[in-house]
Amino acid sequence: MGGSRDAVAAALARSARIGGADPIPEMSRFTEWTMIDGDLVCRYVWHNLPDPTGGTTRYTLPGTEILRRVGDRFETVGEFYNGDDADAMIARRRAAGGAVAGADGGELRGIVGWAPEPMPRAADRAEVERALADFAGRLAAAPAHGDWAPVAALFTDEVRVRDHVVGFVEGRHALHAYILDGVRRSPFTGYRVVLRLVDGNRVAVLLRAEGADVGLDVNVVLHYAGEGRWSYVEVVYNPQQLARVSA
Repeated sequence: MGGSRDAVAAALARSARIGGADPIPEMSRFTEWTMIDGDLVCRYVWHNLPDPTGGTTRYTLPGTEILRRVGDRFETVGEFYNGDDADAMIARRRAAGGAVAGADGGELRGIVGWAPEPMPRAADRAEVERALADFAGRLAAAPAHGDWAPVAALFTDEVRVRDHVVGFVEGRHALHAYILDGVRRSPFTGYRVVLRLVDGNRVAVLLRAEGADVGLDVNVVLHYAGEGRWSYVEVVYNPQQLARVSA
């Protein structure tokens, strides 16, 4: 369809709740940011539960969703979150007493400082597209020769890395070690970009990790830093799906 950004945003605002049902009624959703690129949408969503004791304990889970506009509605391309963390969060809250009457968590937001903001001055889209094509090409080529240094070289020395399962690391050398450890532990032998959204200096990629008769969809969020390099990468996926394909 290729509608304008404003038209897609307006259609998104009119649409009903998209995605699977929340596991318990008290859960609320806070959208931290929304990317729009053509008819594709990527949203960063915090799933929040109120403290059943009336205190300030956080029960929150971040995740992303990729949507595609089809006519007057949106279909879910993928939802990405750590299922283990979701189960643990709900279990902790139930152990603390469960629901509070009349509390829906609607005032709850995300965690301040969870991720940096992209570079404020938007780079030329063609430049970002070239950098993304370079990243995708190096990522696709690396498994064949086992050398992941060319991929790590595309990131700044101070790159921040957040993996929704592994955790947080900082610096290009730490990123390289994180990649090597992930490759060693995973059953996958190929990585290809299925679709991507570019919105200013923020990029969202749907990455397909593939191995012998197994596959996993991963949402990768990147911040472009100029000169063909990236300053932030966030990797969102469900380890429960990884466990199933690895069994």
